[in-house]
Amino acid sequence: MFKQLSTLLLASLAVSSPVHANELKDYIYSNPVLAEVHRSGTSIVFKDPSCERGIFGSYTPKTDVMVLCITNHPDLAELGDTIRHETVHIIQTCIGGPVMSFEQVATYAKPQDYKAMHSYGTHSHHHELEANIAARSMTDIQVVSSFKDACYESN
Repeated sequence: MFKQLSTLLLASLAVSSPVHANELKDYIYSNPVLAEVHRSGTSIVFKDPSCERGIFGSYTPKTDVMVLCITNHPDLAELGDTIRHETVHIIQTCIGGPVMSFEQVATYAKPQDYKAMHSYGTHSHHHELEANIAARSMTDIQVVSSFKDACYESN
C-alpha cells in the first residue's frame, strides 16, 4: 500500500538505530491517518530541505504534498501529533477554510497553542490554532473520519 513511500522511508531510516528504525517503520506503515492521506493521492515526503529549519512537518495545498520531518521528532507520540496536525490542514483545504469559527477555536486553545503562533504570520493563526487543537484532542480514527467527510464526500 505504501509502495511509493518505501524509498523515502528507507532513506530517512538510514540515520536511525535498528530498533528505532523498525519501530518507526512499523508506526508509519500502520498509521491509519497516513494510509488514508496516501490513498487520497496526497504525496507524503519524509525528507525535505525544509526540515533543516527544525520544523516537524508541513502541508502545501498547491502541490498537495505533506512533509513529515521524521528526524526532528523526539518520539512517536509527537510524530502522531504532527500527522494529525498536517492532515487537519488538508481537511481545511478540502472545505475551503477552518472548520470552527475563531471564537470556537479560542475557547479550546491552551496557552502553549498561542506560544507556537510566533512562527506563523497572523493570517495563519486561525488555521494553525485549529490544527493544534484537533491534533491534540482527536484520535487517529476521528481524523480519518473527518478527512473522509471533508475530502471525499463534499467534493
